[in-house]
Amino acid sequence: MFHHHNVFLRPVLVFFSFSFLWMYSQQDPQITHNMFNKYMYNPAVAGAYPQFHATLLHRNQWVGIDGAPTTSNLNAYAYVGQVQGGVGINVINDRAGMASIRTVTASYAYQLMVGQNSRLGMGLSFGFMQYGYDGTWVTPDNTSDQYLPDANASKSVPDLGLGFYLTNPNYYIGLSATHIVPMEVDFDGVAIYNQARHYYFLAGYDYDITEDFSLRLNMFTKTDGVSLQTDYNINTFYRDDYWAGISYRYEDALCFLLGIEIAEGFTFAYAFDMVTSKLSTQANGSHEVFLRYAFDIEFMNSNNTRYSNIRYL
Repeated sequence: MFHHHNVFLRPVLVFFSFSFLWMYSQQDPQITHNMFNKYMYNPAVAGAYPQFHATLLHRNQWVGIDGAPTTSNLNAYAYVGQVQGGVGINVINDRAGMASIRTVTASYAYQLMVGQNSRLGMGLSFGFMQYGYDGTWVTPDNTSDQYLPDANASKSVPDLGLGFYLTNPNYYIGLSATHIVPMEVDFDGVAIYNQARHYYFLAGYDYDITEDFSLRLNMFTKTDGVSLQTDYNINTFYRDDYWAGISYRYEDALCFLLGIEIAEGFTFAYAFDMVTSKLSTQANGSHEVFLRYAFDIEFMNSNNTRYSNIRYL
């Protein structure tokens, strides 16, 4: 009888342990399409380009592990001439095990021309983060665990972000921070989660091989002041309509990316992360799907054709 309970409880304990670790150590979600979805982490990207942008991203991380993280992001932004900058909205739903974090922020980015060829965005985002505990843990004698939040418990705290983004026909550089004022999330003393401020640095360089082919090098670094993670990426584009690339995330994963512009302004991309860390014996990799819709809008300095190419998006 004991053996039967042990077999039954083992996957549940793995699931629970993952949830517990998540509650106390979860960082901002990691995505592989960071070079195409820079606004997710940097509000200064809003209005940096002459298109209205709407993006949907979904990621299943570490497939094969119970309670492994899933991340969804929906965002949209555009340049608005009346406010001399970009406005946008960013919605993130991050889930692992029984716990979830939902973030909704709005942002404004002042866009300033720097010399003849560059634009500097300075952005601020403000919104709320809702921490939720969606499941329930029942002990073997069918009683609830008093050391965990009640089922469907949730707490909301304000969230503030800041970013700078410099773009040029040949390169981009971005620096941003999330959770500038870290908040303590207290589930009535049963569980306490302390936010960590995160810093992001991103940079990229475009090199045209021929009229049709180009190489785009990207780097994406995030840190919470304790650990640091960096993606090194190279994508090869054909006429801005098709691309294939590879990213290396130090001591974590080797990533493969494919993308295509399905129709005018509508882009689909897919990424697979092959786990290289110790989790490789348990996880079957990570899958990420990216959809974007962009269309041209009236833009400052619209006579300047150097902003007609959407390659930096």
